[in-house]
Amino acid sequence: MSVTLACMAGGPLSQALEAAQPNVRQLEPAHTPFGESEAVFLVEAEPAAFYLVPRRPPGRPRLTPSAFNCRATLYALKDLGVQAVLSWSAAGAITHNLAIGQIVIPDDVIDLTWQRANTFFPRFGLGLLRQFPVFCPALRGALAEVLGERKLSCHASGTAAVTEGPRLETPAEIRMLASFGAALVTHNLVPEVFLAKELQLCLAGGCYLVNYAETGSRHRPFITGDLFGGLTEASRDDRLDRARQALLDILRRLAAKLASAEPACQCRRTMAAQAEKYNLPDDWHQWFDLFGERR
Repeated sequence: MSVTLACMAGGPLSQALEAAQPNVRQLEPAHTPFGESEAVFLVEAEPAAFYLVPRRPPGRPRLTPSAFNCRATLYALKDLGVQAVLSWSAAGAITHNLAIGQIVIPDDVIDLTWQRANTFFPRFGLGLLRQFPVFCPALRGALAEVLGERKLSCHASGTAAVTEGPRLETPAEIRMLASFGAALVTHNLVPEVFLAKELQLCLAGGCYLVNYAETGSRHRPFITGDLFGGLTEASRDDRLDRARQALLDILRRLAAKLASAEPACQCRRTMAAQAEKYNLPDDWHQWFDLFGERR
């Protein structure tokens, strides 16, 4: 069985796994050059299976973003044959044209983290990679199609500011992020978006909006371009519940799309120039023997 899609997610994924669905089984932990991977679950769905990586495994407290072993987990997923990763996370809206419960598919990030290992090659220059496009455009497009099929409210672009956490941001920090052009703020997406490029994986983000970022304002933002701000279709709680509960079906549909078509992107060649420059072997496992952290 070839499984090409994996999803890393927090609360909604943890709740789904706690429901003990019969088609879900946990894999043995993977031992990698970067330590032990986080818990990985296989969902044997039709027509295409996929993997789940909960940021809070069932029965355990949620890990802080910097404690989540992203390098080991992405290494393990690559070793399982995964080609595409969806990073699904909660976020706060910064701009006033977004509503609670909407899903944003970001096309850029502002990295404000400082404790996370953001390269597989900290002692060498293999991570000197172009960050345009930041996220896989083909995977972003496929995700947008799936959200459209589910009739979920979606913004297909936007800049996500990623802060270290676990605390939330101050009003002054949100004003700073707004001046940077950020539309939303989250604690996830980084470092996985950078690490995926070093493993030649497709990666896209899906951010469901759970609140308005802290500004101290009592004014509730609204959707522009609509008489009632787009809020007449459903309440904010209804939209948020729909976004949270739809994850497994989104993944089933997305896995099916990816299984039926070759990716129209260059993600599998992000390390091509580095491979030529450093004479990297075809077997990507050997890159870490030559240039890895333990050398």
